[in-house]
Amino acid sequence: MTEVAAVDEQTDDGHFARLVGLQRRWLARRGLSGRPWLILGAAPGPTIPSPLPAGIAHVHVKYSGHSARRNGLPPADLTLLLHKTTARDVAGLTIRNVLRMRRRPSRLARLGRRVGIAGFREAVITHAERDLLIERTLGSLFASGGRDVRPSNGVAMICYAIAMGIPTIVVAGISLEADGYDYDPTIRNRRHQAEDRAALRRIAAVAPQVVTSEPALAEMTGIPLWKPVAERQP
Repeated sequence: MTEVAAVDEQTDDGHFARLVGLQRRWLARRGLSGRPWLILGAAPGPTIPSPLPAGIAHVHVKYSGHSARRNGLPPADLTLLLHKTTARDVAGLTIRNVLRMRRRPSRLARLGRRVGIAGFREAVITHAERDLLIERTLGSLFASGGRDVRPSNGVAMICYAIAMGIPTIVVAGISLEADGYDYDPTIRNRRHQAEDRAALRRIAAVAPQVVTSEPALAEMTGIPLWKPVAERQP
């Protein structure tokens, strides 16, 4: 059954609160709230944190499940996918819970807005709702004047986790330097660099629960470098 947690594409406080409420209830039903998250992007050569915190949820951005498999990680507990995602894009991956990004909600999602259904396997978030989450979490979309007017989907997923109240968010496979994708190094498409840099620096300033296992990302943005619990100060 498809989840229908989405709200009207408006930016007032009531709609934002409803979006967060519906998504939090959906995550709770799927056993994904109240746990640390590892958010994995698809930048080449990700630094996988080890050992991982107990009970961590594996969250994959788009097709980074291929990277996870290459690096010995389990299938995702939650995967951010696009409306245009094809079966070929995720071939060979175990897809469990899906946060689906669409330009506009489906008919079923519209029904869910009215009745407040928490849903089952798939949650819906529109492009406008993604922007709303970024703006409400960080205060800006960080448009740099180029062709991209918002940060990448990896940053959007971090903002989603912050808004959902995830207690610890470990970021891996997100880079401001590396070109291409871990699952397909032939693709050369470095977008959102200026927007991501500004957004990640803002995340470092306002969200201490966000850490990263990527040393270069920590150095460039100020996001704290993740350390195993045993290495942390009491």
